[in-house]
Amino acid sequence: MATTPGRARGRRSAEHARATRTALVQLAGELFAERGYIQTSIRDICKHASVTSGAIYGHFRNKAELLAEAIHTWTAELEAESRRAPGEVDYIETLTRLARRSPRRRQLRALIVQGAAAAQTDEETRTRLREEQLAHIDAWIKGYERDRERLGIDPAVDMETAVLYTWATELGLGVLESVGIRPKSAKAWADISNRMA
Repeated sequence: MATTPGRARGRRSAEHARATRTALVQLAGELFAERGYIQTSIRDICKHASVTSGAIYGHFRNKAELLAEAIHTWTAELEAESRRAPGEVDYIETLTRLARRSPRRRQLRALIVQGAAAAQTDEETRTRLREEQLAHIDAWIKGYERDRERLGIDPAVDMETAVLYTWATELGLGVLESVGIRPKSAKAWADISNRMA
């Protein structure tokens, strides 16, 4: 069946819209993480993206929805990264690998800190971020439960508590980084994470 010019144009338009949405989420996330959520306006995002506000509002109801989508996207990337790499024998190796990458994940931590601050005054943001975080936490719990034996995780370990503790450590680092306190090195952070696991 031959594609009609109108159908091809529609497909290109849809692809363009997805690409624009993805680029806006990435750019807004970077600006929110670097400058702060409150300090970054829709106008700032438009200027950096070279688009009109209509391009943003065509994809998102408001700035809070854009923030929540950026956090969702970046957290999903972290979730994919947290899956066991080939050759990793147990969860300690996985956690150590992730700890070595902590400088690279600084933007995600900063973004979540900004989201938490915005959630204090905006019920819609709080609800969306809570749902999003609970979904990722649930996915991590299920993944570790599924692989518990293979990863060598003691059957007595409460997986929900272990995941919350690990995530709280990651986000706590984000709070410290937001006031200029960082580990001496990624290696030192990975070493202590390994020892604590």
